[in-house]
Amino acid sequence: MLFYKPKYVAPRQIRMDRIVFALVFLAEFSYGVYLGYFKGVLLGDAVSRTANAFYVLFCKPYRFTSMGLVWNPLPSALQLPFVALAHFWRPIVTKGIGAAAVTAFFAAWQGKTLLRTFELLKVERVPSLLITLLFCFHPYIFFYGANGMTEVIASAFAIQAVCALSLWMRTGRASHLLALGVGCVGMFLTRYEAIPFALSLGLGMFLHMLFSQREKRYYPEGNWKEKFFYVEGTMWVTFLPLIYTVLVWILFNWTITGNPLYFLNSGYSMNAYSDYYTDYGGIAGAISYVWARIWPFLFALAGLLLVRLMMGSFLSHDTAIMVTVTLGLSLFQFFMIAKGSSGGYVRYLCYPLMLAAAWMPYQLSVLKKAARRVAVGILCAVLAFNGAYFAWAFEHSSLMREDTLYMVPAHTEQIADYINTHLQDKRVLMDSYLTYYAIMNVNNVDQLVISCTPEFAEAVADPVGHNIDYVIVPQIGGYGNMDALNIAYPNLYWHGEKWCEEVTSIEGYKIYKVLK
Repeated sequence: MLFYKPKYVAPRQIRMDRIVFALVFLAEFSYGVYLGYFKGVLLGDAVSRTANAFYVLFCKPYRFTSMGLVWNPLPSALQLPFVALAHFWRPIVTKGIGAAAVTAFFAAWQGKTLLRTFELLKVERVPSLLITLLFCFHPYIFFYGANGMTEVIASAFAIQAVCALSLWMRTGRASHLLALGVGCVGMFLTRYEAIPFALSLGLGMFLHMLFSQREKRYYPEGNWKEKFFYVEGTMWVTFLPLIYTVLVWILFNWTITGNPLYFLNSGYSMNAYSDYYTDYGGIAGAISYVWARIWPFLFALAGLLLVRLMMGSFLSHDTAIMVTVTLGLSLFQFFMIAKGSSGGYVRYLCYPLMLAAAWMPYQLSVLKKAARRVAVGILCAVLAFNGAYFAWAFEHSSLMREDTLYMVPAHTEQIADYINTHLQDKRVLMDSYLTYYAIMNVNNVDQLVISCTPEFAEAVADPVGHNIDYVIVPQIGGYGNMDALNIAYPNLYWHGEKWCEEVTSIEGYKIYKVLK
């Protein structure tokens, strides 16, 4: 025993993907706190997702359904722990700190997923790390990873799905199909665009099963029935979780509201929004409109196609799959814009950048070492140049800056200040559609009767009978037309009603005292 030599234990290999996760998360979260708390950059759609979580834990009765059934629930549900802490320090929600933590997590996670896919496909560490960091710190990606919007959450799940698809194409393991299906579920719980995205993934899978030499061994040559059964079974395994999730969402809408398609056709839905969207001039107008906004997001895809052209693999089914999956969601947005059913925001067209980046591990893995070095140079140069363009565009391009201008509704903090100062013990009725940020800044939320309050519809119909003291209504016109009080009383804002009298106005909002 004196000369016992302990068995050698190899040191644990450093998981670089975890280091990247920690680095990106800390950078994104710090930037998010800087934007929200110190600079007051609070984008309306991001804050409205926080507001949905705020209603759950601040508005009585406390219930999960206060989150609403229009917007996909995951971004708001993930903020509930931060909303709970806001009972002690309200800026966690009013300054976007909780929202920044959520999006920073997903920005870090998509970087981890990308780097881990490089590792699984046996691409060298240095180029893998370089490409991953260039992507994670790309100005557009970095901004959305810090601002609480849903884009990076959806992007993280989409990248998981594409990376899983590419791993399945390389290895044939069914576990990657399950990961692909989970990615689609997560994306659907974040944004409805998951459905057309899943269709593009399914088409990519179909092309691979049809043309890949490895896949042909799973069904007899020339037997179209066996080929059909193989394709069908693979699709069921992959997309059944998504189908189940969609059906459960419809069931929730049905049992809670009585309308299974409430999320699609209610007064707060995207269909209702579409009445206020711009007519872009049909197909012809949509072409110029979309191209002006999407071309900066196509650089990464162009880099991939250039690599495949130089390596002699451009004319292949792999290229068709990459293009189909990368552009499928953008094609869907194009037709929505042409129909006038989409707001046409730049961020709706950003996904080719993320999806093309998700294909880079696969592309490098199919190349030999010498060709791989050339491809790495091209892809890094493309990402660096594209990042430099967006750094300039955020400051100087009116098109690229349009998404950063949609802040929380103006003057709603003044409404909250007025309630806190003059109406703190009064029952105040208002639709949360445009006043959500005011609600988040009110001290005594229990005195508010808002959209998630069980008696809201009855109170709107009869404010006097439901003991309402004051009503707040936004100016009618545009999105103000969707306010429940303006729908019930179209003349209220301009002319008042016999059951109330105007007390004050605050830049596009009027406060009326209910006469009893």
